[in-house]
Amino acid sequence: MESQIAEMQAHLKFLESLYRARQEDIMTLQHKAVTSNNSQTALNDPKSATLAPEVSARLKNLTDSLAARGVNTQELALMKTAFVYQLLPHLMKDPNSLKPAFHMRAGDRPLARFVIGIPTVRRDMEAYIMDTLKTLVEGLTEEDRKDTIIIIYIGETDMMYVIDLAKQIEAKYSRHVKSGMIEVLSPSPTYYPNFDSVPLTLGDSAKRVKWRTKQNLDALYLMAYGQTKGTYYLMIEDDVMAKKKYLQEIKHYTASISLANPNWFFVEFCNVGGIGKLFKSSDLIHFITYVQLFYYNMPIDWLLESYLADRVCTIDKTSAACGKSKMQIRPKYKSNLFEHIGMYSSLKGKIQKVKDGKYGNQPNHYAHNNPPLERIYTDIEAHADHSLERAYYGETYFWGITPKKGNVAEFWFDRPFDLGRYTFRSGNVHHMNDKFKDTVVEILPENGRNFITIDQFDEFGLADGLLKRDIGPIEAIRLRVDKSSSHWVILSEIDLKSFDRMVEE
Repeated sequence: MESQIAEMQAHLKFLESLYRARQEDIMTLQHKAVTSNNSQTALNDPKSATLAPEVSARLKNLTDSLAARGVNTQELALMKTAFVYQLLPHLMKDPNSLKPAFHMRAGDRPLARFVIGIPTVRRDMEAYIMDTLKTLVEGLTEEDRKDTIIIIYIGETDMMYVIDLAKQIEAKYSRHVKSGMIEVLSPSPTYYPNFDSVPLTLGDSAKRVKWRTKQNLDALYLMAYGQTKGTYYLMIEDDVMAKKKYLQEIKHYTASISLANPNWFFVEFCNVGGIGKLFKSSDLIHFITYVQLFYYNMPIDWLLESYLADRVCTIDKTSAACGKSKMQIRPKYKSNLFEHIGMYSSLKGKIQKVKDGKYGNQPNHYAHNNPPLERIYTDIEAHADHSLERAYYGETYFWGITPKKGNVAEFWFDRPFDLGRYTFRSGNVHHMNDKFKDTVVEILPENGRNFITIDQFDEFGLADGLLKRDIGPIEAIRLRVDKSSSHWVILSEIDLKSFDRMVEE
């Protein structure tokens, strides 16, 4: 009975939060109506509009003074800060910036007990969303499915990709889409700012800052929508495996912890990043505002830790005392109910280790149908039979021994080649540190005399980009090492595409 009362109290707080949101809308409409009425009254009798007789009498002696004019407030805007537009000013460029560009849902499903939010994006090498969705759906009992909503947020502006993924989800889970248990959501392109203008923080590269800023905005949109749909909101990523009957364990633990510690802010069901964090929807609006304040400062999981510290830690507290205070409002379950399976990060080029054996047996190189060459040259010594030529034709990966400053890897085409896109990926799942660093990509235009630098390998050992057509055909492309390395290097992918092949694909 105590557990049921705690559950009812949590749901009541959620309903109160929805009521406050509706009240805010009503107050805004009332303000507009009253302002319009007062403006008309003020035109007829400026001093008598909604004023007590004694105040009107006093105003007769204050003609033309600023004090007298101070009572005419009907022309002022409602005293309210539109936080979302103040903190994300780029949204004001389009009135539909917060309106979804795509929303697949069936009818109006009743308010749920649990909302599971899954943000997903197009990944560089491998997509995990369907595997993640499979374990989440299969981990629910029939009773769970009646009071659960799973929202997949596709953080992409390519509508063809969004529609194709939504169709795939609908085809696989038709019954659950039709029942309203699964929704698919995608934002307007104008929801995102110009990421090139985002300030660099934490000493991160521009690539990483853009990635985590967009990731925060995706999480923000999904949380803002999801927190209105149910009593609890569960934060998940798109590359996890859920344990069987995970929601049953969540329900039982949440009920017990709500009795022992009713003031918890979130419960942790996985100790990795932003995975498996359960919030009361009624409390989530505070964290949403916090993310709006600092969305480009740090990753979402760091923001969560920072928010907890701001809530319970004072300046004079030691780190140990602060950590103890945070644990009071972020209880942890005895084990992880979700396992991270994503080897290839949504940050292009980044490879991360995973524990699950099923996803550990990844290929160590990727073959492509590259254009014919006249010759290949490198002065980086190859290990065993991992030659650059075999790597180019997709037979294996190139494994070079400690490249030195000035070393090159050159690819000379048998005829001038109309290169549109290039990808050079270094390192692989077994040797993640064997990456090209301090290395540039250069091209030799047809009839050119010197190589031109067009790119350099990033912090993840990836060089990937497009060329402009006006560069024209090129005779060769090469990698040039600018600084000697103490590590060996691997080229696990070489992909050179013409403009015609890019159009075909």
